[in-house]
Amino acid sequence: MSRKLTIVSLLVLGAALAGGALAQTSAPATPQGHGQRFDAMDTNHDGAIDKTEAKGRLAKAFDEIDSNKDGKLTKDEIKAGWQARRAAKQADRLARLDTDKDGKLSWAEAEAAAKARFDKADINKDGVLDAAEMAKGHKGWRHHRKDTAPLQGR
Repeated sequence: MSRKLTIVSLLVLGAALAGGALAQTSAPATPQGHGQRFDAMDTNHDGAIDKTEAKGRLAKAFDEIDSNKDGKLTKDEIKAGWQARRAAKQADRLARLDTDKDGKLSWAEAEAAAKARFDKADINKDGVLDAAEMAKGHKGWRHHRKDTAPLQGR
């Protein structure tokens, strides 16, 4: 049973890592809905978002994303900024999981990370996850967070 759970955990971890890499290389030029959010934030309709128009996570990351430091964000700057932030997060994730620091994630390193994640979720330490433990373990995962849309005002 524990071998089966290890395999499932590894598959989930692998899918998360591969999904992030695929999102970087195959994302459409403007993700569906982002153009509409950009247009909604661009209240003066000048084709850019200034600090007074920025909302939510975009407002917090404004200075970092404003690559030419003109006080305005274009769609291209926003796209490049979010891609750079995503790449940095993926590099950080690899650095955390890469215990032998060779710049690559081995099967043993992935398995150890999956086991650690499973063990952390197994609150009562009985070697299995029940529905309650799984629900508690998922609270911090990206698909459950409310701040996943980069241009959404919050």
